[in-house]
Amino acid sequence: MKVLITTIFAYPPKGGLGKYIKELKSGLEQEGHTVHILARNGDEYHIIRGNRQYPLKMKKLDRRNASFLSSRWGMGNQVQLYFKKIRDESTKFLQAVQAIDLSQYQIIHAQDIVSASVLRVYKPSVIPLVLTVHGCVTAEYYYYGYIRPHSPEMKILSSFESGVIQQCEQTIVPSKWLLGVYEKCEISTQNMKIISNGINIPRFDAQMNAQTGLKSPSNKTIIICTGRLEKVKGQHTLLDALARLKKIRKDWVCWIVGRGEAKRELQKKSKRLGIDDSVKFLGRRYDVPALLKQAHIFVIPSLEENYPYSLVEAQIAGKAIVASQTGGITEMVKHDVNGLLFPAGNSKKLYEEVKRLFKDPDLQKRLGNEAKAWGSQQFSLDTMTKQVIDIYNNALESNTNTVNKGTD
Repeated sequence: MKVLITTIFAYPPKGGLGKYIKELKSGLEQEGHTVHILARNGDEYHIIRGNRQYPLKMKKLDRRNASFLSSRWGMGNQVQLYFKKIRDESTKFLQAVQAIDLSQYQIIHAQDIVSASVLRVYKPSVIPLVLTVHGCVTAEYYYYGYIRPHSPEMKILSSFESGVIQQCEQTIVPSKWLLGVYEKCEISTQNMKIISNGINIPRFDAQMNAQTGLKSPSNKTIIICTGRLEKVKGQHTLLDALARLKKIRKDWVCWIVGRGEAKRELQKKSKRLGIDDSVKFLGRRYDVPALLKQAHIFVIPSLEENYPYSLVEAQIAGKAIVASQTGGITEMVKHDVNGLLFPAGNSKKLYEEVKRLFKDPDLQKRLGNEAKAWGSQQFSLDTMTKQVIDIYNNALESNTNTVNKGTD
């Protein structure tokens, strides 16, 4: 089978979506399938074949022939900006699509609503379109206060998102929580199937043994937090908790791994709280598995999450986990079983759970062992790949029947 994976976002990986594509590509290729990726590198679209990127020769798009670029889209400030962004991104993506021969593929697997909205119109009808959703746009706009419940703006946004999803042969969601989010937004979930994110565990285990260049401080517990530095990721809550911890003990350091727009603000907060000598901002790293091996406690303090790869990696690494009780995290961590949970945004509760681990090394060890056992069973790349291939085969069969009915 020859598969085209598409996204309007950057590749190689820069976040959870990129990691998903990387792992899926690896799994499919191990099963003997050919995988190409259409994605951006900077501002330009490339096609990735094997481990090489090839720039595309794109022609100028005649917008009059782009039926998905409807002028009626958008009303209200943020929603109108969103649809303007869709039109701009769709234009660029369509130029890339028109620069390649889609007929060579048996399956097209989109990774976002925008690329799927273009492909549903411009792909050959005989090729099924599968979509993996990594978040619900309508819910995100509600969460950030851009739209009100049951408002015209919310109805326009949800109807657009629902229309794209319904025109895909199958849609993959990584968690029950995200499926529930779509239902709350009144977006059809009829063709959705839950498939948990997978990871190449043997490769990850090997990466854990790499050299990091960071010397582990002697006689100190290492707390690690990985992910983009953004308000929604909750690192500010972690800093407040660490300030409480610093008042009762000094035998720890915290490594914050990642980069983002909140970095400078977080660094200032760390200094203001008097913990900057114990909190190290390591920036973007390519040796996270090895850093996890050196660490003892993993904290994910997100205010909102879907099914984070950072948590998947921490579980595979066998870390004692303290996680916020939000989103898909509650499907991955069971309190006092394979980790500890605290209410999202509550720094006092986070501090108390971290303190528990310091006071009880046996609990720390048990939770780490349970996290590894659960993660190793749940996040097998082989399992995810086989489930995705089943989706592809069902989509091929369904699409063939639909095309045949249309020609009768």
